[in-house]
Order: sequence, then C-alpha cells, then structure tokens
Amino acid sequence: MKRSPLIFLAVALLLGITVSAAFYYFYRHSPRYALHQMVTALMQKNYQKFYSFLDLKSLLGSLTEETGKDLIPPDIFPKGNFIGDLGVKMGGKFMAQIVPQIFEAFEKEVRGVMNKYLETLTTQELLALEGAIALADIKQQGNEAQVTLRFPKEDGSLGLTMGRDPEKRIWKVVSVSYEDLKQLLRKKLR
Repeated sequence: MKRSPLIFLAVALLLGITVSAAFYYFYRHSPRYALHQMVTALMQKNYQKFYSFLDLKSLLGSLTEETGKDLIPPDIFPKGNFIGDLGVKMGGKFMAQIVPQIFEAFEKEVRGVMNKYLETLTTQELLALEGAIALADIKQQGNEAQVTLRFPKEDGSLGLTMGRDPEKRIWKVVSVSYEDLKQLLRKKLR
C-alpha cells in the first residue's frame, strides 16, 4: 500500500508546530525572556513595564547590605570577636528592617533618579545590553536563576539573581552582584 506524501507532510507540519509551540511556551516563561522584555521596555522608554521586571525592594536591600559590608573594614574587629560579630549582625538586621520603609517613603524619588539615568542610555548601549542578554549564562534551579551578563567592550561581567513568582510565573531581578557593579562603575568612570 502506497502512502501519500501529503500525509507525511501533514505529520511533519503538525510535529513542527507542536515543537515550536512548546519552545515558545518555555521561552516565554524563562529568565532570558524577562531580560529581553526589560531591554525592549527600555528601548520603548516604557519604564513602568521595565520596573515590572525588577523587585526594587529586594534589589535595594541586597545592595544596602553589601554596601554596609564594604563600609566596615575587616580589620576593625578581629575574627571571632563576639561583640563585633554581634554588632554586624544587628546592623544587618536593622538595615533589613529599615530599607523597605525608606524605599516606600522615597519610591517616587528613587524611580525618578533611575529614570534620569535610563534616559541617558544610547541606542548602542541598549543594543550591547541586548547582545549580552542573548549570550548570558543562565543557571536556573526552580524559582531562582543566576544570570551572568558579559560585556566584552568593558571587559567585565554583571551577575544577577532572578526570582520567579510561582503564581504569576514572572521572572524579576531580585539582586545584583555588588562586586561586579563596582567594577563596571569604576571602568565607566575612568
């Protein structure tokens, strides 16, 4: 019995559509897709959409904690000093409590400052960011992903931590590597 080439074509087409749909579904729910959407929002100057992919409270909290560690020189308290360790822990807890309250009070101002900076980004910088996202190293475990963006021109990288809301399945940037951010800023200010 001879089979019609039309049947093979229909099966191949159906299989192609199924694979494409599955790929698109998984891509739309990936950290890389969220990062691409952030850059697209920046290109369109749609800052409200851009902020929907950032957890600003978590970002500011982690940056504040890392900045605090950077401000306290390690030689002030010898290792194992109970009082020094206790003071650092208490200071960290205090900052963890106060940063969200400060953020709520100054959220408009924080976004205003960020918007002014975002306005200065050139098309070339946004395209470089888009390229860095396309080549990003993303390691996902459950609802958390570690992202490393590499910037060959600046000879640096930027580590991000992203979290996914289990209900909405939306990925958001929740923290930035403070050390990477410092290195990039130093190179930019030269």
